[in-house]
Amino acid sequence: MILGQYLINGIASGAIYALLAVGFAMIYNTTKMLHIAHAVVYTGGAYVYYTCAILLGMGLWFAMPFAIAGATLLGLSIEVGIYRPIRRLGGGTNSILIASLGTISLLQGVYAVLFTTDTRTLRQGPLPAFIVGGDSITSLHVAVLAVVAVTFPLLQLFLRRSRIGIAIRALADNPALAEVHGMDTRRLYAIIMMIGSALAGAAAILVSLDLGVKPDMGFDAVFTSVVAVVVGGVGYLPGALLGAFMLALLQQLAVWQLNSAWQNGVVFGTLVIFLILRPQGVFGGRMASRRA
Repeated sequence: MILGQYLINGIASGAIYALLAVGFAMIYNTTKMLHIAHAVVYTGGAYVYYTCAILLGMGLWFAMPFAIAGATLLGLSIEVGIYRPIRRLGGGTNSILIASLGTISLLQGVYAVLFTTDTRTLRQGPLPAFIVGGDSITSLHVAVLAVVAVTFPLLQLFLRRSRIGIAIRALADNPALAEVHGMDTRRLYAIIMMIGSALAGAAAILVSLDLGVKPDMGFDAVFTSVVAVVVGGVGYLPGALLGAFMLALLQQLAVWQLNSAWQNGVVFGTLVIFLILRPQGVFGGRMASRRA
C-alpha cells in the first residue's frame, strides 16, 4: 500500500513536471535558448493566481484563467523586452542565458518584496480524496492527470495540423531555411514563448493549490523539468513528457527507500548518468526526424 501511494504521488508529480518540461522543450527546440527564467514565469503565474483568488477574492476557479494569462504575458514580456533586443544586437545563446539568470534574480527579489518570503496558501484543510485499494487519490491528483490528458494531445494536434504549428516545426528543424522562406521568426518566437509560458502557468496553479506559493518555488521544479528534457531526448516533445514521469517516479521511489532529502540528488544523479552513458536521451535516435 505504501508503494502504491508513492507511485500515485509520482504520477501526479510527473504530470506537473511534464507541463513545465514540454513548455521548456518547445522553447528550446525552436529558439535554442536556455530559458532558465521559465522558473520565474512559473512562479509569476502562481502569484497572479494567489492575488486574484485570495487578495482580490475572485475564488479559486475564477482566478485560474487569470493565472495562465499572467504567466503568458510575463513570458512574452521577457521575450520582447529582454531576449529580442539581445538577438537584435548580435548576442548569442550565452548572452541570453546570462540574461535569463539575471531575470531570475531580479524577479525573485520583486516577488519577495511584494509578497515577503513566507509561503502563501490558497486553501485550508485536506484535499477531497477517495480510497482505492488502501491508497488515497485526491481531487488534485485527478485534476492534474486530466489537464495533461487534454493539453498534450491538443498541443500535438496544433503543431501538426495548424499553419502556425507547422511553421513552428519548420523553424525548429531549420531556422535559416525558415527565414529564407520569409517566415516571421520574431512572431513565431513570441507565440512559442506564450505557449510555453501558458503551460508553466497551468502547472503553477496545480502546485499552488497543494503547496502554496513562495518566491523560490520555481527553480527546483524547472531544474527537474530541464533534466526531464535531457532524459527524454532534446528535440522530441513526447520524450520530455516521458522523462518527466520517469524522474518523478524515481524521486518518489527514493523517498520510499531513503528520505525526502534525496529527491534532488536523484535528479542530479540521473542527469549525470544520462550525460555520460546516453547524452542523446531515451529517444535520441529519433530526434533527426521528430523535432517537434
